[in-house]
Amino acid sequence: MSIAAKSRLPMRIIALPLTSSVRGTRHAEGPSPLVYYHFQMPPKTENVRNGWVDWATGKASGLWAQFGKAPENTWKFKVFTYGERLVDRVEFEELALKGVDPSMGPKISHPRNPSEEQKKGAIIPLVHPKFVDTALLSHLETLLSRRTPRHRKGFYTWMLLAPLTAPFMLIPVIPNLPFFFCVWRSWSHYRAYKASDYLHSLLQRGAIVPHSSTDLDDIYLTHAPSDKLRNEIKTGVGEKEEHESKKEEKKVLLRREAVPRILELFGLPVSAASDIYRAIEQASHRL
Repeated sequence: MSIAAKSRLPMRIIALPLTSSVRGTRHAEGPSPLVYYHFQMPPKTENVRNGWVDWATGKASGLWAQFGKAPENTWKFKVFTYGERLVDRVEFEELALKGVDPSMGPKISHPRNPSEEQKKGAIIPLVHPKFVDTALLSHLETLLSRRTPRHRKGFYTWMLLAPLTAPFMLIPVIPNLPFFFCVWRSWSHYRAYKASDYLHSLLQRGAIVPHSSTDLDDIYLTHAPSDKLRNEIKTGVGEKEEHESKKEEKKVLLRREAVPRILELFGLPVSAASDIYRAIEQASHRL
């Protein structure tokens, strides 16, 4: 039985390599290769009381869903369509991080060594395909160290821009969409900032432990874009000859056709597919 099937822990991280490795190089948006980290949080129980932030988020999500159900010739549907396009342009790293709720994950205690954390059961599995090398922890740490200051700056920037949209309140009928967009971007950056800071603390305490999954390997092999990439997955990505050109080495590994099987393997909700699809599209554009 796979790690995915046996895991009973309340939180886990699923690492999905998007591109093959390029040794000695880094992408402008983060370390190479590109990896989508899906943070699977436990469902909230009835005993967990929702704060005003959760209430406001739920209200906003419900209102946005109503916009999407409006007739196609109305301004609400047009706003929804354009808004979804804007979401598609938000970096997939931010979309993944803002889905982390630190209150639902293991509590961070003051300086403890990994063995003590393990005794308490505060170990979070980092599930990844077996063909990936063992540098995922350093890859994740590098990614978080880049995202933390970026999202902190983004939070304050969009929060300061929100008051400048006040003149749009004078427009009748249509709500102040620029203001709500600024608030949403500020909130998104804040969530991503708090999540990256929280995950970095978990890494420092040794609470995140890699676990390979042969089931993920099978999915990547089944849906490999080419026979060459299929052979590279079998032998291990990143083990190619040094003299190969970067353009030839770095390719998209994950295909859209593999997403339904990934959802089934880990028991992910259908809504998780949209974020994975966005990550695949963005990886293609970045290459």
